Amino acid sequence: MGYSTIDTHCHLDIIREQGQEIEETLAKSRIAGVDRMVQIGIDLPSSIEAVRISETHSKDDLEIFYSIGCHPTETHEFPNADQILDLAKSRMDDSKFSAIGEIGVDLYHDASTRLAQNEVLRKFLEFSSENKLPVVIHSRDAFEDTYVALKEYKSKAFGVIHCFTYDYEAAKQFVDLGYYVSFSGIVTFKSATDIQEAARKIPLETILIETDAPFLSPMPHRGKRNDSSHLPFVLEKMFSLRTETNAEVADRIYQNSLKFTQRKAYHHA
Repeated sequence: MGYSTIDTHCHLDIIREQGQEIEETLAKSRIAGVDRMVQIGIDLPSSIEAVRISETHSKDDLEIFYSIGCHPTETHEFPNADQILDLAKSRMDDSKFSAIGEIGVDLYHDASTRLAQNEVLRKFLEFSSENKLPVVIHSRDAFEDTYVALKEYKSKAFGVIHCFTYDYEAAKQFVDLGYYVSFSGIVTFKSATDIQEAARKIPLETILIETDAPFLSPMPHRGKRNDSSHLPFVLEKMFSLRTETNAEVADRIYQNSLKFTQRKAYHHA
């Protein structure tokens, strides 16, 4: 398509575990126009690995930024929250350290840990607010819990709702709190009408795109292993949903993504 893109959320380490080496993923992504990506930490080991991947594989034509976090389903990692935050503290001067996350609430997999998830989320939100770091929020079947927590930190914490799976009303409420909303390959699915409506209606300056690779391959690759080279399919879907020109959509989303990797939110810019 000829447009540069930024994958704001991917898991190069998990792609590698599934059989595709990092350099192969990066080569494919460069060809597809991806020139920046964010490698996501989901626990202490993957956060340490995110730092290593950024230091080892980042190049001028494809920079790898990273986040440090504790995924809400990784409950066995909750006792390591302080160690994860210590790692984050040690990386504050690294310009490629973009965000805290992914963190959040996931009641789809195990609602019995709801209280613990909420407590850990607030612990990381507190750190984010103190250090002016964006957060990467994972929220699945947990809009109310997520919204209440983020509202408590309104104007103190900011960031992105990653892999958005709710409807327009939910998206609007997150945007009103000062968050970007990020759309993954799910937005290309025929059944994702609520998500598509949200992508169509919220302000363009609040939108990011991502792959969440190796998960959630967009159409026409649904069901196959995902990687950042598939990001243009998400952007193409955004073109079909928005009323702005393709060039305006591509440029605005790119600039939004650039700001996010630079620890900025759209309303703080």
